[in-house]
Amino acid sequence: MLLTGTGRLAPGGLSPWALLVRDGRIAWVGSPADAPSGDAVDLGAALVTPGLVDSHTHPVFAGDRSDEAAARLEGAAYTDGGILRTMRATRAADDATLETLVETRLRAALAAGTTTVECKSGYGLSLAEELRHLRILRRVAERVPVRVVTTFLGAHAVPPEASSVAEYAAHVADEMIPAVADERLAEFVDIFADAGFFDLASTERIARAAAAAGLGVRLHAEQLARTGAAELGVRLGAASVDHLEQLDAAGVTALAGSATVATLLPAPAIVLRDRLPPARALLDAGASVALASDANAGTYGGFGTMPMVIGLGAALLGMSVSEALTAATAGGAAALRRPDLGGLAVGMAADLVAWDADHEGAFALRLGAVRPLRIWIAGEEIDLRG
Repeated sequence: MLLTGTGRLAPGGLSPWALLVRDGRIAWVGSPADAPSGDAVDLGAALVTPGLVDSHTHPVFAGDRSDEAAARLEGAAYTDGGILRTMRATRAADDATLETLVETRLRAALAAGTTTVECKSGYGLSLAEELRHLRILRRVAERVPVRVVTTFLGAHAVPPEASSVAEYAAHVADEMIPAVADERLAEFVDIFADAGFFDLASTERIARAAAAAGLGVRLHAEQLARTGAAELGVRLGAASVDHLEQLDAAGVTALAGSATVATLLPAPAIVLRDRLPPARALLDAGASVALASDANAGTYGGFGTMPMVIGLGAALLGMSVSEALTAATAGGAAALRRPDLGGLAVGMAADLVAWDADHEGAFALRLGAVRPLRIWIAGEEIDLRG
């Protein structure tokens, strides 16, 4: 398949352009004057980018916590909320209900130009429930034409039946992770390493168990307090440390000298009215940076909003539009350890989006309103009506 256009390929801005797809991968890219012969699909003046990569989402949950968000934004205190509230609602939901919810969320992401989605468990918080949720993700992934990367987040919070953080961390490390690995239900293990959740000792125990089981490591880090979780993630070889609103100069330096990706989540930071992550400092220091949605049950409910996330990166985090787009494509792919995704180079997966826009600046200008015209995953066009 040969694609051509008079608009822009971005990042990079090649215009006019031509791109050859063969066996699901990009086989050639360059000027139309030099393109291989053959019938071409003309995309006209549309902006064309790699498919977006959302490397941090929490789609397996039931219930609604929008009242908590409203209370928080009004400055009111609330009780009986948070992750454990969602845990109760999700445990009570049957498989069919959860599958429908997950599928709806993944299809919303795809319709907004996201071709790869990292999907976490984490609202079960027991061995049986976490396995159930991961199996649901696997079943939904088989019927939704989006690339799904699955992460086990049993260490999202401590359930009420556990006697302590240490006891529950031991359960996650010694029983839950081996069971997840045995069924090959996840590629990564994530840990909420922050104040009030999992301390550094518990985080390290769980992370080392993940590595021993052949699973990659990701961390929720430095969102609520500066704990040193970013540096721990670097020492452990984590693929990504995510949030980073409280990161300081020492943390920036540690990440800049590592292969660990700094995944920034501007939308929940805005909802929580806290500090914004230091994108400019990280980029200037040479750190690898990703942008992701963190679509979840309680702090940001926006599935299918990666175009807005790119706009927030440019408008609020001090990134250029090109930097934000790269962070939401190649950056997200790096955070998932998938170097074959998120780019337009020869040999990369032909995950492509033609947008209803003339220039990548539309992501910042429209703050999420730019929409796909056509989408391809592995060179196969996706029917956006289905």
